[in-house]
Amino acid sequence: MERYYFKIQDQDGVLQPDRGFEFVDIEKAKEEARTLLAEMAVDGLPSEPVDSISVELQDANRVPIVTFRLVLEAIPHGSQEL
Repeated sequence: MERYYFKIQDQDGVLQPDRGFEFVDIEKAKEEARTLLAEMAVDGLPSEPVDSISVELQDANRVPIVTFRLVLEAIPHGSQEL
């Protein structure tokens, strides 16, 4: 089992991991990071001025491995203002 940490960024700011979680391998840890991001989106999509939410997967030494990020972008069409 390997230990991993999840650093969270959402509308409230950045939450540094205070405890690690053990997974069989990195693929299971990445799967959990994606699930965590999906659960965050259910709780509320990002809004301005922060237009994204993310989960950064870190190794046992808290070195970043990969970041999963959900970005909400409004793309105006025509002369309509947002």
